[in-house]
Amino acid sequence: MPEKGIINTKQFVWMLFIIITTLAAMQIPSMLIMQAGRDAWLSVVSAWFLDVMLALVYAYMGIRFPGENFVQYSITILGKYLGRMVGILFPLFFLLVCSSMLQGLSQVVNTIFLPMTPFNVILLSSFLVSAFIGRKGLEVIARMTEVLGPLFFFSIVTLCCLVLPAVHLERLKPQFDEGIAPFLIGTPLMLTSFGVCIIMAMYIPLCNRPENGFLAKFSAVSMGALVVGLVTALSVGIFGIEDAQYMYSPGLQLAKMINFSNYLERVEMVWLLILVGSGIVASSSLLWAFGQGLAQIVGLKTYQPLIYPGALLSLVFCIVSFPSSLNQTNFFHYTFPIVAVFVETGLELFLFATALVLNKRGTA
Repeated sequence: MPEKGIINTKQFVWMLFIIITTLAAMQIPSMLIMQAGRDAWLSVVSAWFLDVMLALVYAYMGIRFPGENFVQYSITILGKYLGRMVGILFPLFFLLVCSSMLQGLSQVVNTIFLPMTPFNVILLSSFLVSAFIGRKGLEVIARMTEVLGPLFFFSIVTLCCLVLPAVHLERLKPQFDEGIAPFLIGTPLMLTSFGVCIIMAMYIPLCNRPENGFLAKFSAVSMGALVVGLVTALSVGIFGIEDAQYMYSPGLQLAKMINFSNYLERVEMVWLLILVGSGIVASSSLLWAFGQGLAQIVGLKTYQPLIYPGALLSLVFCIVSFPSSLNQTNFFHYTFPIVAVFVETGLELFLFATALVLNKRGTA
């Protein structure tokens, strides 16, 4: 059964923004710099453009099948059995993204805040808090993002403005000095990170103005691309390619540069607190989407009983698959882009084409 809670367009934007930026700003810049070098910021621009084009498809499908998310219209388009086989891939993908996000977030907390605490204790705590919030429903998550979203956005923009004087422009030039190959290789990595906001298809049926789906996605991904592009370009301009590509979190290193004489130091802790809060809320949204989608696949009346088992499954995946940050980096480099392109782009375009060919439409 669909959730009764209703969100507005502003909440829609901030929920998407937090999911995009938390995933992309935490670890992706260093991997992107490793692949694209000083052209990394151009890969962000290219990925933004492609993601906006993909958003048109998701927004159109939300209007063509009113009141249905992509799990539901998979069944409408493909039938009872094949539709469920395709539809279940979307919530499973959200669970995978949740695992990756909380793994990275827990590593940051373990390194900066609680270095003496066992990593698995922090990881377990992160999942419990995310699951607790996710079980409360989308309306609660949306209200939290109304506070955290603007704080996250303006904290990153302020951070970038404060470190701007330390940029060496010569480190950002010349562009395309190694051809267009690095730029083209970096674009899919960034696109798959932005593409996580295919979760918009889960939000559209619960938005009080579903026709604003594209506007919400465009606004969120534009703000996300701005802050990720700034962090990436500033990391290259300040630290250089040689150092920036090996940093676990370039944004954190930028924050560490800020101090106000001897009166205010360790300003990065403020930014980290906002990052941790945003990451927890983003993960709870992903767990909610997993529970909601799976409940619709199996025909449950409510998604709530699935949240804690889903969090447990995701936690086990983290412990087994990502025993170290190196394993997670390799996953993001080689495995995640393939899986993400298949789900974010391939499945949705397949459903879009099939709906047009079979002339399928929603009945609501």
